[in-house]
Amino acid sequence: MMLLGVVLHLAINYVEGPQDGTWPFRDPERSPLAGLVVLAIHTFRMPVFFVMSGYFAAMLIERRGLRGYAWNRSQRIVLPSVVAWFVLFPLTMLAFVFVRIQTDQVDDATRAALFAAAIKHPWANPAPIHLWFLEVLIIVQVFSLPVVAMAMLAPDALRSLAARVRHALFMGRARWMLVPVLATLTTITMLPMHRPGIDTPHSFLVSPAILACYGLYFVGGWCIRREAGMVARLVRTGWWHLGLGLGALLVALVTAIAWFVTTGHGQKPSPVLLACAQATSAVACWLLILGMIGVAERVLARPRPAVRWLVDASFWIYLVHLPLCVVVPWMVSDLPLGAVGRFSISFAIVSVLLALSYEAVLMIVAPRRRS
Repeated sequence: MMLLGVVLHLAINYVEGPQDGTWPFRDPERSPLAGLVVLAIHTFRMPVFFVMSGYFAAMLIERRGLRGYAWNRSQRIVLPSVVAWFVLFPLTMLAFVFVRIQTDQVDDATRAALFAAAIKHPWANPAPIHLWFLEVLIIVQVFSLPVVAMAMLAPDALRSLAARVRHALFMGRARWMLVPVLATLTTITMLPMHRPGIDTPHSFLVSPAILACYGLYFVGGWCIRREAGMVARLVRTGWWHLGLGLGALLVALVTAIAWFVTTGHGQKPSPVLLACAQATSAVACWLLILGMIGVAERVLARPRPAVRWLVDASFWIYLVHLPLCVVVPWMVSDLPLGAVGRFSISFAIVSVLLALSYEAVLMIVAPRRRS
């Protein structure tokens, strides 16, 4: 899911349609395939991440208790997020400004003035950039602390009832209702969104709807961990869930495209069409999540060095990829290739640079760890 963020941000450069103010570059060669890739990845990528986060949060509390969970998350999530933002925000904004002034029709003096201003005020107009998901994750995890504490203090009868309901829905006789229930709750949280899918926060003030939506995926992952045998059951049904999820994703994409097309023609956005797009997206997302867990447990059970390297490198790659995903497509925009060719060249260059940067970090960090 981390690595798909690189694909998504590279594909934005080749999306058809007018350029908005949030992305500094749009290649002259564009393709409808790019928009489809962006829409499809955006549908399920972050929800999968939050389900995994909820799963491992529950595992941490089981092994280390509430205090150990809070300490671990502060060291592994909060501290790296703050440090990464202070370093990456100026670099990202500098890359955005550099590419924007190269593509805008302005004179050299204006270009120099804009670039100098970006260097002089590196943290002006702060925004979460692509690290917004870490802020959302931190908020969700902070909220989880008092919830878990209160659950631990709840009467045994109430806790037993909650466990029976969870077991019935995830593993018991009502398990056929799991996806409909989760999708319905998710759809309710997605109805306040401005467009199909889950809104991306562009400021540090995250809307309650976004928090509720990702919080629900977090709780879903938590419940999967709490139900012994759930993952083993998903292994048996993984391919079925994945196949149904891909079919639902196709329906969700068609519905979302219909909403964008009607809205782009100047018509008033249809709340019914938006609700249908959100509902099909929620169904597709939960089916894909359950399917991918089962299939991954089946096909990736045996250790593989290449997969292990990707797992280890993925967080670093996601942290540092965004400036390259703007600068490199601009650099190759003069190549006599179509949108697919330029995207492929950009992806190859960015992937190599990111891999080399990770290996360079390992060369610095590994000797210090050994010493």
